[in-house]
Amino acid sequence: MIKILHIITDKNIGGAGHQVLALIDAMDASAFIAEVVVPEDSLITPLLAARGIAYHEAPHIADKSFSLAGVRALKVIIKRIRPDIVHTHSSLSGRIAAKLCRVGVVHTRHSVFPVAAWRKAFPIRQMSGFVNNVFSNRIIAVSPAAKENLLDLGTAEDKIRVVFNGTPPAQAFTLDETVALKQKYGIPPDAFVLAIMARLTEVKGHDDILDAAKIVASYCPSDNQGKIPPEATPEIMILVAGKGENQSRLEKRIANEGITNVKMLGFIEEVDEIVAVSDAQLNASYGTEASSMSLILGLSAGRPAIVSDYGGNPYLIQGDINGLVFETRNPLALAKAMSRLKSDPELYTKLSQGASRVYGEKFTNKKMAADTEAVYNEIMIYSETTSKRP
Repeated sequence: MIKILHIITDKNIGGAGHQVLALIDAMDASAFIAEVVVPEDSLITPLLAARGIAYHEAPHIADKSFSLAGVRALKVIIKRIRPDIVHTHSSLSGRIAAKLCRVGVVHTRHSVFPVAAWRKAFPIRQMSGFVNNVFSNRIIAVSPAAKENLLDLGTAEDKIRVVFNGTPPAQAFTLDETVALKQKYGIPPDAFVLAIMARLTEVKGHDDILDAAKIVASYCPSDNQGKIPPEATPEIMILVAGKGENQSRLEKRIANEGITNVKMLGFIEEVDEIVAVSDAQLNASYGTEASSMSLILGLSAGRPAIVSDYGGNPYLIQGDINGLVFETRNPLALAKAMSRLKSDPELYTKLSQGASRVYGEKFTNKKMAADTEAVYNEIMIYSETTSKRP
């Protein structure tokens, strides 16, 4: 039995947290056992407890990749638990602590960001590469876009393995149950519902979504000349699920500008319910997006997506196959895509079928788990550190 110790630093439940839960759920329980280190008072703790997954709260690691106090705290936990592999998620402290304990390290890169020219230049690129190459036996990139980031920062290519995120399929609801859920969330029964489930941070593009919402509230899809003739389409409703530092500002903007077709839901634990009441998913990110778990969850239920062409989005959503892709930071293009998807039933059916098909081929949690287990096995076979555990 191979023991894996995951280290998560996020107090909120972001993509990394959902990915870890989906991974543990699908792992081969006859060959692997997993425990998780979390920050104190993390929102993911109840979900781990409900699954019977052993977890350990660590001080000094909340929402930070590195601190000396965090290294010391994690070193104590690793020595006590004696894992075969430490799998870190945004935790340089965890990687350093594991190496000090002579334990093999897998690190998952969950995000994508524009790499400035100075970060690609000497000596910064060499320093970044040194950290990744020395403190990780293998690095999982959740998208080819994440791999490109790692290479730009000097990471050795032979250390990187691309493993797409995956989720179990979303819960299915009957028609009557879906009607009840729409009533629960205050959604008109005939509304065409678009949902974004993401942390309320600047780079997730919520302001672009609000701009697009104002456009679709007053206009319909472009005609053959690329113009947008005026015609009210209030049937489009946008659900915004999540919490973050921009929540208050976005709520004030919605109120001040009279944006009536956007509904802020706050943090939602029952994400399957949001998928059930939506017709499609949204993602307008212009920073950090690599392999969105909420988009994948939507695909599992046959929900196509409208996404920006940033980062890993085009690797999940392919235009006219399982969704529509618009130019990043272009609210008008986003509004046109919203209106096009709503007004073309044949296109919607095609994309819905494509969503289900692509999910089954590439993004199940069983495939993610199998691919991740292969990385673990590489370390168990080839890493010299695993035979020198404390």
